[in-house]
Amino acid sequence: MKRRGFLGLTGSVFFLPFRGIAEAICNPSLVHLFHQGRQLVQARGNGAKAPSLGSYFVNWYGHSSFLIQSGSQTKVVADPNFNVTPGIQADAVTVSNDHFTHNNTGAVTGNPVILRGITFKQTWNPIRTSVKDITIVNIPSQRSQSWGAIANSIFVYEMGSLCLAHLGNIGHLLTPEQIKVLQHVDVIMIPIDAMTNLGFDDIIKVIDQVKPPIVIPMHYDVSRQAELFAAFAQEHYPVKRIAQSQLTLNRGMLPKSTEVYVLAHPRPVSFGE
Repeated sequence: MKRRGFLGLTGSVFFLPFRGIAEAICNPSLVHLFHQGRQLVQARGNGAKAPSLGSYFVNWYGHSSFLIQSGSQTKVVADPNFNVTPGIQADAVTVSNDHFTHNNTGAVTGNPVILRGITFKQTWNPIRTSVKDITIVNIPSQRSQSWGAIANSIFVYEMGSLCLAHLGNIGHLLTPEQIKVLQHVDVIMIPIDAMTNLGFDDIIKVIDQVKPPIVIPMHYDVSRQAELFAAFAQEHYPVKRIAQSQLTLNRGMLPKSTEVYVLAHPRPVSFGE
């Protein structure tokens, strides 16, 4: 009941001031963000009107930590954990929740902008900004019922005509409002540990709700967890194992339908180690 109440509040209150943004991010046509003349393009364009793109990439550092880099080398670190290489430089850091495995902002150098998705009082902190050529917004969500009403923040990153979403520690299926924001996302990073977050069945349901071209499993530290999820997911979607922890992104490499890309863990651990 508490979860339904929180999500109901999300739809009725939190999204009202951001209605324009919800319609703007990854929209099917050129739009103006925040009524400030910031032009964005559709994430899944028809090709004819899409701008010429260089290569973008995401680099996974383990757990839920990623480096997201645009074609112009703007760098954003998402959810830095205690294993993120100290000294990594970035222009911005996003934090989906305040657990110590997600908020090690001190590991990131370069005087980055720190964008915390929730406050220290565990309430949602709305973000809507641009860092160079990456536009960043967030939408409120919730962690699993075992965490009560502790907030989680879904971050959406738009760069060029590519759109990525980091789901943080999501603990519920998406609401209609959240689906509206995420429906044109090209890449989602979703937690698959199935212990403190969603179980495998619900993870697949969230993927079904969004249907992004690429799904990247995250939030696990033992290699066996990825294999278990891959075995389950391949009954629903094609699964590709990537030999590196870095994935180069561009419009041409996106699959026509949803595929799961399991990146190589930068620090693989097996049972018994």
